[in-house]
Amino acid sequence: MGTFISCCCVDCSQCQYFPKDCQGCSKIQGKAFWLAFTGEKVCNIYQCCITVKNFLHCGQCDELPCAFFTQAHDPTKTKEENQEILAQQLTILRNLNNDSNKAK
Repeated sequence: MGTFISCCCVDCSQCQYFPKDCQGCSKIQGKAFWLAFTGEKVCNIYQCCITVKNFLHCGQCDELPCAFFTQAHDPTKTKEENQEILAQQLTILRNLNNDSNKAK
């Protein structure tokens, strides 16, 4: 199976729950199984990026990093691990946006 990247730049294909419990946000329209733990109906990042702003990925947003990104964290990881993951996501998203701007 190939790489499967979500709009927030999480590599879904590297997740232990993919594809059995979760097929990735684009397939499940941001309704991830872990939302049962947060009380949300749809992932806030997915909702904002895909549904509201109609972007392909968050790298297209001038507000990156927004509160959705800076407040999101994986409770199974340390604060430092979450910060490192966020930094990696932001770098990739900004590069995606720069690449798409060059193609125009």
